[in-house]
Amino acid sequence: MTTRIGFAIIGAGVVLICLRAVNWVDSEMADIASVLAIVVGALAVAIDGEEADQSTKPKRRDT
Repeated sequence: MTTRIGFAIIGAGVVLICLRAVNWVDSEMADIASVLAIVVGALAVAIDGEEADQSTKPKRRDT
């Protein structure tokens, strides 16, 4: 679930960058918001991916 939300946040950041590139949004705050959205989305995807990796690893037994 967090992965989908993370990718949606990344997508919103990319769309904002594209809108800024074609001058539909004329604000430097849009640059900051788009970069932050991409970073936060990437962190959400990475954290969820790390949790998924931990849940699929076989349990080590103490022998």
